[in-house]
Amino acid sequence: MKNTESTPGTIQGIRYQWQLKTPYHSLAKEIETALGLPPLVALILATRHITSKTQASDYLYSRLENLHPPDSMPDLDKAVTRIVRALEQGEQVAVYGDYDVDGITATALLVHFLSSLDGTVRWYIPHRLQEGYGLNSKALQTLHGEGVTLVITVDCGSTNHEAIELAGKLGLDVIVTDHHLPPQSLPAATALVNPKRREETEELRDLAGVGVAFYLAAAIRAHFRRAGRWTTADQPNLKKYLDWVALGTLADMAPLTGTNRILARFGLVELSRTSNCGLRALKAICGLEKNTMSDWDVLFRLAPRLNAPGRLASGDLAVRFLLSTDSAEAQNLAYELEELNRQRQHEEKQLLAEALYLVEADSSLEQSSSLVLASPGWHKGLLGLVASRLVERFNKPTILLTQVEQHWEGSGRSFGTFDLYQALHSCRDHLVRFGGHKQAAGLGLREELLAEFRAAFENVVVEEMDPEDISRTMKVDAMVHLEEINPELMAYLERMQPYGVGNPEPVFCCRGFQMENLQILKGCHLQLRLRQGKAHLGAIGFNFIESDHPPPVPQWLLFSPRWNHWRGEQRIQLHIIDYR
Repeated sequence: MKNTESTPGTIQGIRYQWQLKTPYHSLAKEIETALGLPPLVALILATRHITSKTQASDYLYSRLENLHPPDSMPDLDKAVTRIVRALEQGEQVAVYGDYDVDGITATALLVHFLSSLDGTVRWYIPHRLQEGYGLNSKALQTLHGEGVTLVITVDCGSTNHEAIELAGKLGLDVIVTDHHLPPQSLPAATALVNPKRREETEELRDLAGVGVAFYLAAAIRAHFRRAGRWTTADQPNLKKYLDWVALGTLADMAPLTGTNRILARFGLVELSRTSNCGLRALKAICGLEKNTMSDWDVLFRLAPRLNAPGRLASGDLAVRFLLSTDSAEAQNLAYELEELNRQRQHEEKQLLAEALYLVEADSSLEQSSSLVLASPGWHKGLLGLVASRLVERFNKPTILLTQVEQHWEGSGRSFGTFDLYQALHSCRDHLVRFGGHKQAAGLGLREELLAEFRAAFENVVVEEMDPEDISRTMKVDAMVHLEEINPELMAYLERMQPYGVGNPEPVFCCRGFQMENLQILKGCHLQLRLRQGKAHLGAIGFNFIESDHPPPVPQWLLFSPRWNHWRGEQRIQLHIIDYR
């Protein structure tokens, strides 16, 4: 690289403190030589702790054949045995899901797969506001009364002791498939397929709920293949489900390493050419009729629309949409999703304004390390979304709560390395319930304990928050010259996708360029035209400008390069993260 002699230690930009990653030059040189890579690509791999030719090759040239086998998944064999019996004896089976994208894609996957095996299968998605998350006793009683003898959960069930105990008394078998952290005492399910149950499943530990469902389908297929049900050519092609797997995995912010990265990467390929009539209609509405799909397309276009029904009411609509085989019906359902998403955006904007008012009205929150806000009238389904917006704005773990009968219930979001689930576990004496992940969680507490919980949560955040997270440190992969941002590099960056938790988009720093043009676009966006040597590149920074006056001319630029598709042309564009 041409600017390595000018590498910064720490630089304070207008948004972040920049910190150059340790430049493992000797390791990068080994990888560069072994695989014939450009020096910058080899350096990026080295900063991601890829330490061998084999690891580098697997990362850049991942294959479905590299998926980790499901052998160590707890209770998978028990689940397969019970499901096979249900299929062979013609039992009525219900797939019980969650109302977010991970839950609805997992539900659709198992319903479609088991139906293709001639199973009598239905689905059940609880109503977020009326029933809440997870298995509930009333729903199980209803399913039992309608003749269901086996319930398979997806993306839920690990903590639902009472409901599963009732199912046992009714003679209703329950197979739990889940990926949330299970309690020490497990419910008495027929099988509990959860990769977080034991350390032996480390390679599968971070699967999303839809990933666990995919592995269950693969295990059932393997059983019937061994039993001689099909020839190799006749067996179900599970690859066709990878578009749903990618949607659920990316939307749930599952770490994109190892197995998850392979599933999401090949799932995006399937999504780009999907034959699912619903997804084809939704892609058209979103303007995604292109040859390639990215993690950004899923997170900011498709996932919000698929999430909208479950946030505002019931995710049942989204499952019907995914399973629809009629183009006209799918088109109509896609328009319903679009309208619900518009309604969600409007209500979310109002809730955010109310939350910001509470923050501004309480001067003590300026010095706090966390935000715990509560209001009786807030929409429960939008709390997590607005909590995310507040985290982005204030750089603090945030919990939003609304009143449900005599309780506060809500959602929290975290960032950086702070583990929200463990923080709630430390505050468990103040809570009626809690569950979730490192970055996102749900909780409930008695009305009178709000102040005590707020103080306890603040204490945990003060004690456990990493100073680098508080200072908004942005890790920089390398100092570069703009001539290095070329189509060859972009081809390798595409091989590193999809980006997300555990596999962040590469970030570069550049200085010594000439400014050819600087414009403020409508909406407070910053647009630049840069030149350095023979390189001429455009750059865009969204929501960087707070007034009509142009900012000082940047001398240092922090950015990620992406392809910009416009009117049939493809150009490299620098997406500005920060500047100095």
